[in-house]
Amino acid sequence: MSKPEFRAGQIVPLRFRRRQLSVVVMDPDGLGPGKPTIGMGFRAMERHTNVPAKTISSRVLRIQGGSVLELPSGLRFGVLRINAEDGNTYQVIEASDWVELAKDWAQNPGKLRKPARDGLIEFLAWFAAEGIYAQAYTFLKQTYTEEDNQSLYQWRVSREAGKPYRQDWSWEVKEKDTRGRYGYWTNYVYRGLFGMDAAEMKEVWESPVSGSAKVARNYIPESIGLKAVAYCEKLVATLDMDDIEEAHDEAIRLTQRKFRKHLLPGKQ
Repeated sequence: MSKPEFRAGQIVPLRFRRRQLSVVVMDPDGLGPGKPTIGMGFRAMERHTNVPAKTISSRVLRIQGGSVLELPSGLRFGVLRINAEDGNTYQVIEASDWVELAKDWAQNPGKLRKPARDGLIEFLAWFAAEGIYAQAYTFLKQTYTEEDNQSLYQWRVSREAGKPYRQDWSWEVKEKDTRGRYGYWTNYVYRGLFGMDAAEMKEVWESPVSGSAKVARNYIPESIGLKAVAYCEKLVATLDMDDIEEAHDEAIRLTQRKFRKHLLPGKQ
């Protein structure tokens, strides 16, 4: 029996806890080969939280490397624009991020009106990222295995674990680079590890292996890539070298060594 093929932009209609919703495949191999990441668009979130889609869209900022949704608290979440198979273009946030987003926005509502605040709280009581992934995988693959569950868990842990280390890296850049070139050093890490800037790598993760043979041959799942970036930035802060470029070079070298199997295909 051939394995199902997943596509970025694929629409997945789901019924979860007596509600109907649609999610979008973001990266067909985001959690590993054949294990896609899924997200929800702003219209879907409006239906399930009472926060107007226009309010959500108004908080989206363009930054170097992509777009983010910034909440009143200052917390940011990555936003992807995806051309879906239904002919529409959606701004999408990964499904498990919506839990943290709803929690933070409910706690720090800013000018958000009471129906929207109440909707966010109700959404938190209803939504479970693991359950949504289980339903989506069952629809897409006709099964949701323990391996799928572990892949999701490990991916989410790797993302959460990288957050405090990125803060340490940010302080290191601020201290050692008087111009505070966070975007420059982010791209320095991505080029050192993957051979392309952050924005280019994220485009590959959005539409994996759809282009050149080189990308297809050397494709690195987003889950592994984010873990490698977090590890590298942690090393930059840990090394605490006076020369910020030398610190990044050494951190990249050590990260390549640790993730040799994934970053250097065929050279294990």
